[in-house]
Amino acid sequence: MNTNTKSQIRKIHTLKAYLNLSDDVYREMLFSFGVNSSKDLTFTEAQIFIEILEDKATSIRSWESQPKKYDDLYRDSSMASPAQLRMIEGLWREICYFDNDEFAKKSLRKFLNSTFKVADLMFLTKKKAVKVIRAVLNIKKNIKSAAALQSE
Repeated sequence: MNTNTKSQIRKIHTLKAYLNLSDDVYREMLFSFGVNSSKDLTFTEAQIFIEILEDKATSIRSWESQPKKYDDLYRDSSMASPAQLRMIEGLWREICYFDNDEFAKKSLRKFLNSTFKVADLMFLTKKKAVKVIRAVLNIKKNIKSAAALQSE
């Protein structure tokens, strides 16, 4: 199962330095996620950790937060929300077996097309997005089950 990306780790360490966090405070924050290193965070956990650090940096007016992915898109009320799109991407990155953004994007498109007859994430309706999220969560659960069986 895939963890975070190199760009996420770089951003975490940039924000840590920007906030001038002591190593003790930084490790305590990581421990709240149940890990000792930023490398052990999942893709989604790393995104959440980055948001927490960005909020802290923004609150002391030393950082300008970037808009979240898909928030600047105009979406019809029947279409998947930006939060749903981000969640699907994050979950997919967690089950994607190559740590490569381009591969993850292509494999997600292939999955959406073959399973849901949707050419791209951007064309998902709210209802289909819920189905996609359930399907990806089931895949994630099956991967964990298979990994547990192999370790026995």
